[in-house]
Amino acid sequence: MKIQLTLSSQSRRRSDLLVAGVFEGQAPKSVQLIDNTFSSLLKQSFLSKRFEGKLGQTLSTFSASKFGAEILAVGLGAKKKYQAISARKIAGQIYKEAIARKAKTVKVLLDSFSGGDIRASEAVEIVAEVMKLAAYRFDRYKSKKDKKEDAAKELSVEILYESSHKEKNLKVSLNRAGIIAEGVMRARDFGNEPANVLNPERLAKEAKAMAASKKLSCQVIGPSELKRLGMGGILGVNQGSVTDPALIILEHGKQYKNKGTVCLVGKGVTFDTGGISIKPSKDMDQMKYDMCGAAAVIAAMGVIADLKLPKHVVCLAPAVENNVANNPQRPGDIIKMYNGKTVEVLNTDAQERLILADALAYAAKYQPKMILDFATLTGLCVYTFSDKASGLLGNREKLNDRVKKAGEKTGERCWELPLWDDYAELIKGNHSDLANIGGAYGGTITAAMFLKEFVPEKTAWAHLDIAGTAWCNAPRYDCAKGATGVGVRLIVELLS
Repeated sequence: MKIQLTLSSQSRRRSDLLVAGVFEGQAPKSVQLIDNTFSSLLKQSFLSKRFEGKLGQTLSTFSASKFGAEILAVGLGAKKKYQAISARKIAGQIYKEAIARKAKTVKVLLDSFSGGDIRASEAVEIVAEVMKLAAYRFDRYKSKKDKKEDAAKELSVEILYESSHKEKNLKVSLNRAGIIAEGVMRARDFGNEPANVLNPERLAKEAKAMAASKKLSCQVIGPSELKRLGMGGILGVNQGSVTDPALIILEHGKQYKNKGTVCLVGKGVTFDTGGISIKPSKDMDQMKYDMCGAAAVIAAMGVIADLKLPKHVVCLAPAVENNVANNPQRPGDIIKMYNGKTVEVLNTDAQERLILADALAYAAKYQPKMILDFATLTGLCVYTFSDKASGLLGNREKLNDRVKKAGEKTGERCWELPLWDDYAELIKGNHSDLANIGGAYGGTITAAMFLKEFVPEKTAWAHLDIAGTAWCNAPRYDCAKGATGVGVRLIVELLS
């Protein structure tokens, strides 16, 4: 998809569709300047309540305007309530409306989508990013491509702006949107790949290739070194697989170490059978998405490099396959972790916390001031938040608040659950320091409580349980069915 900025007075070609945002009861001046007839139609529609500008409402007509063969007004809701999440949903709707009308060229009136909390530069970024993501399809294994999807990829979008805006600022936003969208789509590609293609070894190769192209440092720690380091969590989970495990480490901005280090940790279970505590067969195909935490942090590193963020950032992605092919881990096994703590494995399906724990403990090597981890950790999180939010648990209120704000702005919402010391009692081991599950209730919290035991001392840490947000079972405004790439946008916003 081609997206460009054009000064309204210099726009020459007539497009198939011209789109304007309309707040409740307010016809934008930009529409009046472009087409008096449509402006009059809007006013009549307000009076008759045929169209009121409510969020998602549409009104369209064919036009004699030099800008568009058809003009489409999209309701933005009340101006006071207009926020980033509303703008994102509308941007996805613009894409959907353009495809439904078989439009090849679309013009978007920038000023009509600015207002409330949204500045023009932010509106550019949202429209460009969401429309690119809405066009994403994972179709590399289809022998016959969908012609409609090919047409969607060829869509040309012009964002029309007025001379009162600084072109340089708008171009920065447009470029940023393209870089972020590329990162999200990379994470989606990782998540959507089948497990017979993307195993730990292949994920490590993909990370190496990306690192080379983005000038990131990359290290892959294999089985022998994992054993030497004593990473019993990673090795124990993977011991039932014929594929070797790996700890993938990416590093950006070593020159900024004096400002403090941020560590990103992502769970990379490329397929999860549940091990001996095997999962039900229904929907087990979705367990290829169990590496979406690793996909997010790896892809985010590419974005961080492209944006040249002045931060020292280290990504740790433990990659395993939880299988029963060789010598699988057994319920009741006791393993020793990288930081020396022992864990009784009461349930082999609660494996994600074991590999994350080793990676979190290893992060101490980098003396981080902050750690963010992303994992499809618990099914109970889905029962709590459905697919509308990720669970957020952390040890610093200030960091939790910043994460929530970044999630709200990027459309990757998250909400906080308590991490009180009382929950620590539930994960004490009978014959070891810890148990990897904490009983039937509060599973999202006890899983995070387990992880907390491995976070380096005095380090700000936030854990995001993305079990409900890592993939969608039906298309949504910015994503086709499949992996969502959740986490990439939130990470970049937070670090920016």
